[in-house]
Amino acid sequence: MKYKVIITDANHEVVYQGKPLDIPIKKDAITKKSIELFDDDEPCIIHQSYAVQKLINDFIQSFQKREVKNVLMRTIDYDISFINLKDLEDCYLTLEV
Repeated sequence: MKYKVIITDANHEVVYQGKPLDIPIKKDAITKKSIELFDDDEPCIIHQSYAVQKLINDFIQSFQKREVKNVLMRTIDYDISFINLKDLEDCYLTLEV
């Protein structure tokens, strides 16, 4: 299923709009996931790519294939700390199917 992700700030200005796999991810989150998946603390590009895919897929799947409209990020029952956007907890998430 293809999604479009829109993340807006507290003023409802768009800070990210695009494909889920293009969401900016913190480098340390990629390394942490790579260690978890591959026991690799210096992941190659293949391990990095898979770690990003796993982080994003697990996040998107947590919404159980439903549309999400302007949900305040801090109210989401999922660890969003891997996303690399300023003031993320004050942002709003929209997932369009």
